[in-house]
Amino acid sequence: MSVALAGLVGVIVGAAIVSIAFYLQLRYQEKKELRRRNLENRVREIEVLNELNKKVNEILQKRNVLLEKYVSFDAFDDCYITIDDFVYLQTYTSQNNFYLPNYILEQFFKNISHRKVVLSPEETVKIGGYTYKGGRVILENFSEELIEMITEKKIQIKQLTNDQVDFFSAK
Repeated sequence: MSVALAGLVGVIVGAAIVSIAFYLQLRYQEKKELRRRNLENRVREIEVLNELNKKVNEILQKRNVLLEKYVSFDAFDDCYITIDDFVYLQTYTSQNNFYLPNYILEQFFKNISHRKVVLSPEETVKIGGYTYKGGRVILENFSEELIEMITEKKIQIKQLTNDQVDFFSAK
C-alpha cells in the first residue's frame, strides 16, 4: 500500500513539474514572439518613414529641374508639387497610416494646404501641379521631423534588441 501511495505521489509531483515547465516554456515562446513582432513593427515604421522622407526630398529637389516652368512666382521658399506627387503623398500616408504618426501628418497637410497659391486652371494645367507659397520651409521641416522620428525608432530597436527574454521575468 505504501509503495502504491509513494508511486501515486511521484506521478503527481512529476506531472506538476512537467506542467510548470510546459507553462514556463509557453510563456518564454510568447515573450519571444511578442518581441519579434515589436521589432518587425519598428522596422516597418522606419521603412515607411524613410520612403515618405525620400518622396518629400524628391519633391524638394524638383524645383531645380523645373525652374523655368515656374510662371507665377519666383520666391525661393515657394514650392511646386506636381499633382501626381501630391496624390502619391496622400495615398501613401493613408495606406500606411498604421505606421505613421497621424498628428504630424494632419499638421503637415493642414499647413501645406493653407499656403496653396491660387492659380488659374490654365496655369495649373500648364505646370502640371500646385504651387505653395512658403511650402519649401514646411516640406523641409516635415523632412527633419521624419528624420528625428527615424532616429528615435532606431534607438527603440536597439533597446528592444538588447533586452533579454527571461524564463522567470515578471512581465
